[in-house]
Amino acid sequence: MIGKYVPIETKKLTGRVYLDEIIYVEKALRKTILVTEKEKIALYCDMGFIKAYTDDRFLDCHRSYLFNMDKIKQMTEQTVVLENGDSIPLGRDCFRAGRKVYRNYLHKKKKE
Repeated sequence: MIGKYVPIETKKLTGRVYLDEIIYVEKALRKTILVTEKEKIALYCDMGFIKAYTDDRFLDCHRSYLFNMDKIKQMTEQTVVLENGDSIPLGRDCFRAGRKVYRNYLHKKKKE
């Protein structure tokens, strides 16, 4: 697989995770969890480190989550439903802002 990636380093693992594989990123206390199609990888880093490696397909509408918009199945009733079946509730303002960005992203992708 060729493309952009996030470098990862844990006690047991050093490698990379391609952006195409990331479904979403979750900040949980001191850990940042990369949720991919195959696994969850916990890193000790802040969300800013991950954001530095992402591109415009990543939705940053909440301080604890970063969504790959290519992996969003739908956004409904203040919830983001992802391709892997995870549903993540968001606050009203965050949901409204995120839905607007997601809608614009879908229209942009349609034109390409």
